[in-house]
Amino acid sequence: MSKKQVKRGYLKGVRGLLITPLNLDGSMPDNPEDYWIDTAQSVGIEAEVIEGESSDLRGGDKVLTRVEEEDVVVGVNLSFTNARFDALATTYIAGGTLITETDGDDEIPIGWEAPTIEEQGEKTPFEAKVYVQSFNASGGKEGFLEYEFRYCKGSAPTVEHADQEWGTPEFEISARENPATGKSAYKKEFVDELPAIATE
Repeated sequence: MSKKQVKRGYLKGVRGLLITPLNLDGSMPDNPEDYWIDTAQSVGIEAEVIEGESSDLRGGDKVLTRVEEEDVVVGVNLSFTNARFDALATTYIAGGTLITETDGDDEIPIGWEAPTIEEQGEKTPFEAKVYVQSFNASGGKEGFLEYEFRYCKGSAPTVEHADQEWGTPEFEISARENPATGKSAYKKEFVDELPAIATE
């Protein structure tokens, strides 16, 4: 069997991304920590498919029977573009180490150090929820479409710096079935409001 990528669809009207780090086995921590990324940038969603195979059993010049295997969607790959380089978000998505400086009693994030090769094999999985503005037939705002990706791992972002332009990071995130819960790679549903953390 071989893998193929289904054409990527880009979500428009993205309002934000909610990240919740999971336990290593994919289960939800007793006291989960949510992190909200408020952005109007794009999110691309691309299904990853294992192609099925087909074969024929022939008798002379006749086809006696045909066996076909269905294509299977094994997960979803996300491409998430953020408006700025968010060091803490990068740590949640790609691992690595947050660089901070002390300001009184507070630790202020000022940078990020990429994970080592060994650390990349021990990334903390996370749950990701993407919120997209929903509109009615008249063009008025009407709630939100929530995409929930149950078990994700990301990689270090790619950034392109051009003259007099701000570098915009692009994160690649792989979403798979959650091994702890057995739930599928993702679901989507309509919700009335953004999560409370988005308005704090």
